[in-house]
Amino acid sequence: MKKSIINLFNDRHFLELFKGGGISFLFRLLGLGLGFILTLIIANLFGASGLGEYVLAITILRLFTLIAKIGVDTTSIRFIASFAYKKKWSSISFFRKKIFNILVITSIFSSLSMYFFAINIAEIINIDYHYIKLNAFFVLPMTFFMLHYQSLRGLKHISDFSFFYRASQAFFSIIFITIIYQFNTSKEVPIYAYLLSLLIVSFLSFITFNYRFKYKKRDKVNDNLEIISYKSIFKISIPLMFAQSVQFIMAWTDKLMLGAMASSDDVGIYHTAFKLSMVAAISLMSINSIAAPKFAEFFGNNDFKGLRRVVKQSTKMIFWTTLPMVLLFFLFPKFLLGFFGAEFKLGVTAFMLLSFGRLISAFSGSVGNLLQMTNNQNIYAILLFIGASVNIILNLLLIPISSPLFNFGIYGINGAAFASMSSLIIWNISMVIAVKKKFGFLTFYIPILKK
Repeated sequence: MKKSIINLFNDRHFLELFKGGGISFLFRLLGLGLGFILTLIIANLFGASGLGEYVLAITILRLFTLIAKIGVDTTSIRFIASFAYKKKWSSISFFRKKIFNILVITSIFSSLSMYFFAINIAEIINIDYHYIKLNAFFVLPMTFFMLHYQSLRGLKHISDFSFFYRASQAFFSIIFITIIYQFNTSKEVPIYAYLLSLLIVSFLSFITFNYRFKYKKRDKVNDNLEIISYKSIFKISIPLMFAQSVQFIMAWTDKLMLGAMASSDDVGIYHTAFKLSMVAAISLMSINSIAAPKFAEFFGNNDFKGLRRVVKQSTKMIFWTTLPMVLLFFLFPKFLLGFFGAEFKLGVTAFMLLSFGRLISAFSGSVGNLLQMTNNQNIYAILLFIGASVNIILNLLLIPISSPLFNFGIYGINGAAFASMSSLIIWNISMVIAVKKKFGFLTFYIPILKK
């Protein structure tokens, strides 16, 4: 046992996972803490209704940003990680210029679409259309913000990536809400704060990437330019955009459908339960931060033995750090939700259902990242589409009062949570099976079961 542990820590790739995952874990913990503080502030100052309207407005901005970035932010991880490993710095610069050209055009198109369809969108989800028109001007900054922090991830600057991805927006939003509320107490304040924070973090992430990249370029070993065509970029990014779109459906459609079929109060309560359940995913997301470029590195060098070893290591780390948190959630759900106010205790059942879904994701490991980083993005997209379809269908069935599971208390926010849990389980298990067929090993990990 002692010898195996020593050998494990002598493994360079495990140490990268451990160190990078640990850094990401700390920033994720910080981000969640700041996110909870932000949610508490909004909930206490503006109530569940104000929180719900804020969530809906930001969700629409994220949706149109998703369209604008067409998957190239995730594509950048793959290319930048591969070029950085080979020390092809000129290739990274060339690739980034092409990405910029694409995103300027797509962001303008997406922003205009959001602006001109604002009234129609607002009528569907029951919020003020002025929120959506205002948010339309921030598609470009959000798109570039996502590109910059994913590019930092590709360079393996996990601490920088983790700060921007996990904590930066919540941090600056808290500051701006505190300041603006002294002069304006309307329900628009959280949205104003979010948009101002977006401008700040977009600029800072750009500066940070350029600084890190210039430092990396000092080590010139293999600077032969590798030309990447637009066709090559789109060949990877389009399936990824589809996958990300479906991923968005998995994560946000329940909130949008609650807004359309229930009320902003329900959205606020559900969002709080959803956000709290995400604590159980902190380890998975942290390990994924460093695992994705590691998978790309091994796959790019055709080292499938090393790939399998790192996948197994990452899954075990995710499992043992997730299980205690989920058990805590099952034991004290009402106590934890009570911090946000008495009305948020109505989300107890939803919280427990969502937490169970997170546990299954932990058992499955970094399976989604594995498929995306090993040229299996099409399979990933198809399976994600199936999971999202289940999510939509179940939300339509289970959110209304006419829910077939009404007698079991599964309707409204509980119906949305059951739909989310079910789709998450189906998606993860199907990906585990796909990896088994492609690579011959299981990512799924339960200690009492032998692989």
